[in-house]
Amino acid sequence: METVMQSSGLSRRRFLQSAGGLTGAVLLPLPVLARRREDVIVIGAGLAGLYAASLLQERGYRVTVLEGSDRIGGRLYTLDNVPGGPEGGGNIVGPSYARFLYTANRLGVKMLPLRRAPGDEPERQILHIDRHRIMPSAWGTSIHNPFPADRKQLLPGQQLRRLLEPNPIVALDEWLAPGNHKLDVPAETWLRARGIDAAGLHLLDINNSYGRTLAETSVLNLHRVYANLKLGFTTPGGAKTVAGGNQRFAEALAESLRDGVQLNKAVTAIEQTRGIVVVRCADGTSFQARHAIAAVPFSALRHLDIKPGLPPLQAEAVQQLSYAAVFQVHLVVEKPFWEGRGFLPNVWSDSPLERIFASDPGATGTITNLTVWINGKGAEVFDRLPRAEVAPRVLAELAKVLPESKGAVRVAQTVSWQQSRFAGGAWADWRPGQIRRYGAALAKPAGNLHFAGEHTARAMSGMEGAMESGERAAFEILDNV
Repeated sequence: METVMQSSGLSRRRFLQSAGGLTGAVLLPLPVLARRREDVIVIGAGLAGLYAASLLQERGYRVTVLEGSDRIGGRLYTLDNVPGGPEGGGNIVGPSYARFLYTANRLGVKMLPLRRAPGDEPERQILHIDRHRIMPSAWGTSIHNPFPADRKQLLPGQQLRRLLEPNPIVALDEWLAPGNHKLDVPAETWLRARGIDAAGLHLLDINNSYGRTLAETSVLNLHRVYANLKLGFTTPGGAKTVAGGNQRFAEALAESLRDGVQLNKAVTAIEQTRGIVVVRCADGTSFQARHAIAAVPFSALRHLDIKPGLPPLQAEAVQQLSYAAVFQVHLVVEKPFWEGRGFLPNVWSDSPLERIFASDPGATGTITNLTVWINGKGAEVFDRLPRAEVAPRVLAELAKVLPESKGAVRVAQTVSWQQSRFAGGAWADWRPGQIRRYGAALAKPAGNLHFAGEHTARAMSGMEGAMESGERAAFEILDNV
C-alpha cells in the first residue's frame, strides 16, 4: 500500500520516481495527521539523517539523532575559522535540488545566488601543463595538447564530458538499470578504445573526481554524474549557496528537531533482537528503538559491529564500496598578486596541486580565498606527509604554478575527507563493477535497520541525493507500520 503524501494523489512511489520532475516545484508537506508513534534512532547528523528525522517528526514520531563528531552537518562543513568562511564540504546548491530549496524556504534559511570570483582580467582560468603556463586561447595549438585533432579546441576539463556523449541515462535512476550494466567498466579501457593516447589519459586522470585513477573509475558512474550535472545546467534558477555558509542549513534542520542532536556519540554497535534495535556508543551509553536509520557512509559503517550480520551481498557492499579521496588546502589572499597580469588565479594543472579555485566567500567584492583541490591518487601524497610539512610543500608547489603568489598567500586550513573517521571519503565513487554488483542490494532494510546517505540515493546526487535517501528511509519506516 502506498503512502499518500497529499490529497491530489502524489504517492510515495511517484514522488521517489520523479526527482527530475521536482525541479523548480514547490514540494508539499506531509499530512498533519500522524500515524501511531514509533521511536526511531538516527545515526548521523548529516543531511540524510537530519531530513529523515524531520520527516518522521512531522508524522509524530519521537526521534533520537546521534552524531559521532562534535558538529552538525556531516559533509556540509563551512570553515568558520578561516577568513571568509569557505566551504570544506558541499559547496553548491543546484537549481534542481528541490528538497533542499523547499526545506530551506520552510525553515527560513536565506539562499544567495552563487557568486563567480570577482575580477576584470580577461582570462578567468589558466592552464599549467608539463610545467608550462598556457592561456586557454592558446590551448588548441599548444604542443602540450595531446588530444585528437577533432578535440584539440576543448579544454582538458571539458574533454571527458564530451567523450561520454551521448549519455544513455535519461531518467536519473537509469544508472541502476540492468540494461546499462555493460557500461560498468573501467574508464581507462573505454577511453583508450576511443583513441585517447597515454598523454591524453594522463591529463584526464589527474583531475578525475570519480575514482582513484581512471582504471578505478566506472564509465556508468560517470554517465550518472553527467546526467545530474545536465539537469542542473538546464534547470532555471541558477546555483545557490546558503547565507553564512552551507552548514547553516544543516544546523537549521537540526534546530527544528524537538530533541535536537546528541553530539560526540560515536556509535560502535547496532544490535537487533525481538523487534528492538539497540545502538551502543563508545562512551558507554546505549539507546533503544523500534527502528534505526544508519545515515552514515559505508566507509564509516564498516567499522561498526552489526548483529545479526547483514545479508552477505549487502555486508560485502558495506566493506567494499569505494569512496573518493579529496584533499583541500584553503589559502587566504594577502595581496592581489594577479591584478594587471591578464588572468584570475583559477588554475587547471597536472601539477601536484591539480586545481585551484579563486573565491570571495565573504562577498567583499574581491578575491580573498584560494582553494587547492586534489583528487584521488594525488590526495594520498599529501595525506602521507607529516602535518608540519603540508603547508610548506603546498606553498612551494604553488610558487611553481603561480610564481606571482610567493609571499602573497598563506595556508589557513587543510581538509582531508578520507582521513575523517566519520566520513572515510568525500562521496561514493563506485569502482568498475560495483554498481552492477551492489546497486540493487546496498540500501535494502535489514530487519528494522534502514540505510540512508548519498551512496543509497537512486536519482539525485550530492546534497539532494542525501535528502532523497533520508526521505526513502523515513518512508520505509512509515510504510512498515
